[in-house]
Amino acid sequence: MNKQAKDPGLGQRFDQSFSRSINKDGSFNVKRVGFGYSFKNTYQTLIKISWIKFLCLILLFIMTLNLLFTCIYFLIGIDQISGLNSLDGLSEFLQVYYFSFQTFTTVGYGSISPSGNLSGFIASIEAMVGLISFAIVTGLLYGRFSRPTARFHYTKKAIIAPYKAGWSFQFRIANRRQSQLIELEAKLMLVFSEITNNKKQRKFFNLNLELNKLSFLPLNWTLVHPIDEDSPLFNKTPEELQKSDLEFLILIKGFDDTFSQVVHSRHSYIFDEIIWGAKFVRPFYSDEDGTTILDASLLDKYDKVSFDKLNKD
Repeated sequence: MNKQAKDPGLGQRFDQSFSRSINKDGSFNVKRVGFGYSFKNTYQTLIKISWIKFLCLILLFIMTLNLLFTCIYFLIGIDQISGLNSLDGLSEFLQVYYFSFQTFTTVGYGSISPSGNLSGFIASIEAMVGLISFAIVTGLLYGRFSRPTARFHYTKKAIIAPYKAGWSFQFRIANRRQSQLIELEAKLMLVFSEITNNKKQRKFFNLNLELNKLSFLPLNWTLVHPIDEDSPLFNKTPEELQKSDLEFLILIKGFDDTFSQVVHSRHSYIFDEIIWGAKFVRPFYSDEDGTTILDASLLDKYDKVSFDKLNKD
């Protein structure tokens, strides 16, 4: 029975229209303001941001530190650094900057070196800062690589497909990693809005699935919600649902044998991402050797069917 569920933590009442609850990347569509920044959250931020942002921040961090030490060398006097070629100011600055990088990374080519006690002390501090910085970066890299995450391929479109003597809501997933997933479990929730006292109020329903648990996932998994008398979608028209800010919320979890931990994945489909009247194309087949082939290019493909009558082929 698909009974109305309590608010799972996404909020119920809003003064105006709202967008989707879960973004396409699985993050929640919530912007937190007024909390301020805490240095204690830096690790979590650097672990979760994209690889491009992470690498750019690390590069900026290292270059800024070396720029800072370069300025310190100029403040104490570059006469305390031997091996510099007396050229224009920009050339001297670049030479000191390169020396800073050599000290920071403990490469030490030897052509340029500190010649005074103060410059030697600054160089020692910089070498120590460099070692600590690379240790921190190494830890962050390990944390990013070792963090247990799931990478599922969700079909770009969900479909309303023929099912027995009626219809069903369907989408399918496949594991994008080479690891093996076992003991999978899926939850599907429907959220739509109604206007109450001139305010939009969201209602949540836990939807039944034809199969909500799977032992293995070497191929794909088509998740099916039968639209029967127990379904909140029963006797609803596409036009009615389009006005209700319809969204299907999905939570998938399973045990990943590579991480040896349970991994989670979130996704959602809104009205514009649903095809009314379609059947998925089978994405796998057998070759001449009897090996089963899962073709990723077929995962999103479907055939249109008439929505005004059932197709029992």
